Amino acid sequence: MQKISNKHLKWIKSLHQKKNRDLEQCFIVEGIKICDEVMREHPEKIKDIICTNEYFSNISSKLHKNAFTLSQAELSRISSLKTPNAILLVLKKEKRLNFDRNQKVILLDDVQDPGNLGTLMRTADWFGIKQFVCSPNTVDLYNSKTLQSTMGSFLRISVWYRDLGQFISENNLKVGGALLEGNEFEDKDLRVMDALILGNESRGISEDLRPKINLPLRIGGSGNAESLNVAIAGAIFMEHWVK
Repeated sequence: MQKISNKHLKWIKSLHQKKNRDLEQCFIVEGIKICDEVMREHPEKIKDIICTNEYFSNISSKLHKNAFTLSQAELSRISSLKTPNAILLVLKKEKRLNFDRNQKVILLDDVQDPGNLGTLMRTADWFGIKQFVCSPNTVDLYNSKTLQSTMGSFLRISVWYRDLGQFISENNLKVGGALLEGNEFEDKDLRVMDALILGNESRGISEDLRPKINLPLRIGGSGNAESLNVAIAGAIFMEHWVK
């Protein structure tokens, strides 16, 4: 059982800022359920385990070398949660990911809300879609709210941040795009898609990306709402795409 230093605590707290996560190539995960899953299924990703003295007995002896204990009050000072749990992990970012051209991929164009990104990833995980490519201005995957919203699905999905237009061209993707002026689709229409692109919550898909869309798609409705939430629209498309 190791006691953590103030310097180490300050370093961990700094990871709540994106610029420091990018610099250190590490990020924070909180919550007993998600942390337990990481320790059980992906121990190789763990840099530090920070837990209360009481929770230490739940940590596998194989991971003790990475574990530090502190009081609940100390944990609350480095936590982003309103009610901190008994454990927090510092994980190493994936250094190398391989895009699989033969597998479905979801493209996100400047999606801003952490909850929307997390929900889309959780939904994709449910439907067996394992790849996301996000525009550089899409919300950070490693934002604490995003990670919480994924409910652990970030562990099973590869995510890249790239220029979407360039990525589509480089990989010669046949793209379906969610557009209000698109065509109501049938399941057979989606079978030819390599990628689904979903746009920003307020303005939709960028004008410069629209020429890249082979299949402009619209979800039919009979009510008066202006549009669907991007995570809800994504879920509907995914459910039909995997049939």
